[in-house]
Amino acid sequence: MSTATEALPVTPAASGAFPAFEPHPWIPGGHAQTIVGRYLFRTRLHLPSTPHEIDVGGGDRLLVLDAIPERWAPGGPAAVLVHGLSGCARSPYVVRLAIRLAEQGIRTVQVNLRNAGEGFGIARGIYHSGRTEDLRPIGRWLAARAEGSPVAWIGFSLGANLVLKLAAEAPDHPPDGLDCVLAANPPLDLHASCRQIQLPANRLYDQNFIRLLRADVAKLHARFPELGPVDLSGVASLYDFDEAYTAPRNGFQNADHYYRECSAGPLLERIAVPGLVIHAEDDPFIPAEAFRNASFPPRLALELIPSGGHLGYVSRSKLGRDRRWLEARLAAWLAQHWGLPQGDAPARPRDGGPKSHA
Repeated sequence: MSTATEALPVTPAASGAFPAFEPHPWIPGGHAQTIVGRYLFRTRLHLPSTPHEIDVGGGDRLLVLDAIPERWAPGGPAAVLVHGLSGCARSPYVVRLAIRLAEQGIRTVQVNLRNAGEGFGIARGIYHSGRTEDLRPIGRWLAARAEGSPVAWIGFSLGANLVLKLAAEAPDHPPDGLDCVLAANPPLDLHASCRQIQLPANRLYDQNFIRLLRADVAKLHARFPELGPVDLSGVASLYDFDEAYTAPRNGFQNADHYYRECSAGPLLERIAVPGLVIHAEDDPFIPAEAFRNASFPPRLALELIPSGGHLGYVSRSKLGRDRRWLEARLAAWLAQHWGLPQGDAPARPRDGGPKSHA
């Protein structure tokens, strides 16, 4: 078993090559970092990209956004970015990182999971924390367009659990081009995270997710009446939602069965590729204990830091254009891993071509 204070692989942040996270003095604590990081200090973000639809089987498709930097060439590095619960390919944290990677010459594929964002209406199913079978077709699609390119799979929150599970399954189901994996605030133990978000202090988060999920399901069933009627009026928590909808709609016996089958934590020691996991001990709804109890393999580094909240990480100091430590850290790790220059020069991604249906 590895913990944040034991002999985990030394990363640039641990060795001093990248500054450790220091929260902004006006934004102390996990709740403040989570809320401010999500709703404040937001600027209009734009990264030129081309939409493509990818067949994931059963008549369902995913919409991805492909951003190709001007200096990228076939064989150059690429990254697939996977959003979290109620997010999409245009979630600010996804776009912020994609812009930084574009500046380093990395091609990015920003994923809309099933019916997320602009991908609504081209799939009849919903995404969940363990649906790695949806990610492999994206890997094949990218490999066909970026032959020989090393690919980083990068996930946030629910998406972080997904990419870790994908990497752990690689010995049996190798994703095309998989070179490394990076995960920010992954719910390694889905059951523990579900219990945590039900605490009174976290009720607002729980209720916000439920409000968004109810709306998504109602919209989906209106779009596809053949899915049948659905009644979520009695759903009062994420656990209730997973029990009433996620589990039965995806072949699980119940919510507990879903959590057991889809938590990435027990699978981590199977990961053979290098990577980085970042988590904040004061994340309001993903408990740090799951990271202390997990067995991290030698090449998968854990940076378990005292503060940062859930995908917050608003820093005391600016890191290039903004104070977003998380995106800067992930970009720096990839730059070191692939031997790329770091910088904040404006990106000039080129058009990835016409929209495709693959």
